[in-house]
Amino acid sequence: MIKLYVFLTAAPGTDPFRHRGAAALAELHRVAPTAVEYVQTRASSRQLTDEPPAFAGTAEFRFDYAAPAVEAAVDVAKLASLWADGASVAKVVAGHERTIMRMPGHVHGQGVKGVFPFDRKPDLSIDYFQAYWWRTHGPIAARTEGALAYFQCHPLRHLYEGGTPGFDGVTELHWPDFATAEAAMASRQMREDQSQDAQNFADTGSVQLFMAEEEMVQP
Repeated sequence: MIKLYVFLTAAPGTDPFRHRGAAALAELHRVAPTAVEYVQTRASSRQLTDEPPAFAGTAEFRFDYAAPAVEAAVDVAKLASLWADGASVAKVVAGHERTIMRMPGHVHGQGVKGVFPFDRKPDLSIDYFQAYWWRTHGPIAARTEGALAYFQCHPLRHLYEGGTPGFDGVTELHWPDFATAEAAMASRQMREDQSQDAQNFADTGSVQLFMAEEEMVQP
């Protein structure tokens, strides 16, 4: 599965998306008919710090093949009718979505998720970075306390050949509620096991975590 993230900024307290529900679905079919799934993710009113979230939300599309995802990433303006007039595109990432861990109780559109876009350490090759993040760090992060699901998005090589993607990777961690997420982020497993290993592959200063809630427009 190929996933496209469009990271949006907007004025504080405003909805970055123009439509909800059936209206959003109808617009999706008009501007991105090949998308097999569409999620509107909005930054939660509660964050882990007092700082405002890095992004107001993300428009998230899933495609069966790489070509339409790359086309949409390159010409993202074609999707602009999905987000509100005051919203702006900040970053775009299209890549292979890898399900590292998913519990039976996980349902998209329920609970809360942490979105962690980040860049790799500058001295690492793309291949080494993606392999390490997936096969070495993945099993460590899969043990995140209380998490219902853990996904990684690895940018397509097409995007590196044409320039650079918005980020070298996007992590999603899903929890049943904010209190569980907050406890997990403060846990030893997250602060030590994950944080220490992240220094082997991630430019930790590039991480732009925000807590968010999903609206599943097209499952």
